Amino acid sequence: MAFIRLMEYEWSDNPHEVEYYIPDSWDVTIYHIAGYQKPVLTPEQITSSVVHPIGTSRLRDLARYKKKVCILFDDMVRGTPVYKVVPAVLAELKAADIKDNQIEFICAIGAHQVWDRSLLAKKLGADIMAKYPVYNHDPFLNCTYLGKTSFGTRVEISAEVMSCDLKISIQSIVPHSSYGFSGGGKIVMPGCSSYSSIVEHHMTTHRAFGEILERTPDAKGVFQGNPKPQDAMEFARMANVDFSINCMVNEKADIVAIFAGDIEQAYSPAVTVAKEHYKVIDTRDNDIVITNAYFKAGEAFIASASSFIAVKRTGGSSVTIANSPFGQIVHYLGASWGMNTDDNIWTYKMSIPTWIKHHIFYSEFPEGRNRAIWAEKDLHKILQSNNWDGVVKKLIKWHGSKAKVAVFPDGTTQYTLQPEYR
Repeated sequence: MAFIRLMEYEWSDNPHEVEYYIPDSWDVTIYHIAGYQKPVLTPEQITSSVVHPIGTSRLRDLARYKKKVCILFDDMVRGTPVYKVVPAVLAELKAADIKDNQIEFICAIGAHQVWDRSLLAKKLGADIMAKYPVYNHDPFLNCTYLGKTSFGTRVEISAEVMSCDLKISIQSIVPHSSYGFSGGGKIVMPGCSSYSSIVEHHMTTHRAFGEILERTPDAKGVFQGNPKPQDAMEFARMANVDFSINCMVNEKADIVAIFAGDIEQAYSPAVTVAKEHYKVIDTRDNDIVITNAYFKAGEAFIASASSFIAVKRTGGSSVTIANSPFGQIVHYLGASWGMNTDDNIWTYKMSIPTWIKHHIFYSEFPEGRNRAIWAEKDLHKILQSNNWDGVVKKLIKWHGSKAKVAVFPDGTTQYTLQPEYR
C-alpha cells in the first residue's frame, strides 16, 4: 500500500497535508507546478516587497493626508493568506499617520456569497476583525455609476469603496480559465462592482473572447489580447485603485512572490512570472487522474477540468478531491436556485468528455446540489463519495492493479494551454 499526501481544504482551523492510500502496484506520477519548490517569503521579505513598489510611490507616501482608507481583499474562494500581508500594509499606513479609525476592510466578493465572521477571521486574522470594521461587498445595492469602459461595459462600483480616498488591494495571481490569470483589475471587476455591471462585463467580453477562440482555439486561458482582463483593468483604473498587491503562491498557498505597486505596472511582470511558475507538464496518457482542489476548493470544477485533460483518449477515470467544509461556492451569476430554477444569466452545464468513463467527486462534506452543475447526459458517469476506501475499490474494479495514474496536488492553480478546458 502506498500513500499520496495532499493539502486539506484552505480554510480549516489547521491546514495540513492528508495521506490518501492507493495500491502500491499502480504506476503513479505526481505532477507539481514548475515553481512548487520556490522558497516561501519570510515576513521581512513580504514587507520588503510592499515597501519597494513597481511603478508608483511608496504606500506611506501615497497615504499622507488621506482621510479614509479601504483595503480590498479577495474572498474565501481564493486561498490567499491575506493575514500575512496586512501587517506590512498597516505599518506603512501608520508611518503616514493614518489612524485606525480611518481604515476599513472590504471583502471583494463580486457575485459570490457573503462570508461570516469565522471565515473572515481566518482570512484576515482575529485581531484585525476585532480592531477594524470588515465588510462584505454588496453587489445589489449602493453602487456608483462612473461611466463606460472602451468595451462599452457599464461601470458601477461600490459607493463605500468610492467614498475612500485611498484604495489598496490584496489578492492572489493564479491561473484563471477565462481571464488567463486572476489579480490586477479583478479585485474591482467583479470584486466590488454592481451585479448589473458584472453581468454586462461577462456578456460583452464573452462575445469578444468567443471571437478570439474561433480564430485561435488554443486561446483559452491566455492573457495577451484577452478582453476580459483588459475590461477589468479599465474598471480598476476608473475606480482609482491606488496600490495593488498581487501574491503568487505555491501548492500549499504559501506566498512565494509579491508584485506590489501600480495596478497595471505591477500586474504585467506578475503575469510573466506566473506563466512559468504555475506551468504543469502536459500529460494525456493516464488510466486514472486524481486531482486535488485546494487553493480554490470552493470551485472544484476547475480541478475536474484539469483531470479531464490528463486522462487517455481511449478511456479512463478522473477523481476530484474537494475537502472543503463550506462546500462549493454559492454564485449569483451562474448557480441553480432550486431543482427547477437556474440563474437568469446563463444556464451553463459542465460536460464530461467522451473519453471519461467515470468521474468521482470525493469530499468529506458531500452536497447533493453539486450534481446540478453537470449536463444531464453525463450524470450517469458521476459518483459522489465521502468514503476514500470506496473510491479506491471502485478504481481497482474499473482499472485493475496495474493502472497508470497521474496526481495533481492542486488542479485549481496549474497552468497549461489546452484547447479543451483552458
